[in-house]
Amino acid sequence: MSDSTYLSKVYEKQGGDELVVASGGKITVESGGTIDASAGTTTLKAGSVALTKISVTGIKCLAAAGKNGAGAITLTGAAVGDRLVAVFGAPTAGGALDVKVPGTDFEAAVTVENQIQQVSVGNLSANTYVFILIPAAA
Repeated sequence: MSDSTYLSKVYEKQGGDELVVASGGKITVESGGTIDASAGTTTLKAGSVALTKISVTGIKCLAAAGKNGAGAITLTGAAVGDRLVAVFGAPTAGGALDVKVPGTDFEAAVTVENQIQQVSVGNLSANTYVFILIPAAA
């Protein structure tokens, strides 16, 4: 609850160890600005953060075989800017599920229409992968 002795909707409490945003106040981070919480912990209370909802119909599940070495893989339906959120693969003859890391084994965002770039130089050609993509606009 905010302190009614202050007139500002955003203020620092006496002692300087707490920033208060009262009802109707807000914090705006301008272009190029950041909030860095890497040195401590971040606690969010339920209902305190509004996130953009992603429609289930917007999520793309596309499949393609890996390749031997880095390079382009045809991934029909992938659009430039789509973000890769998960990659699962299994050997075509069956076997254990193989989970890859977006941005390490495959590019984190699609850069070429209907393709995904395999970043890993390893031989991933024995596996067919399912790529879970979220459109850039989501």
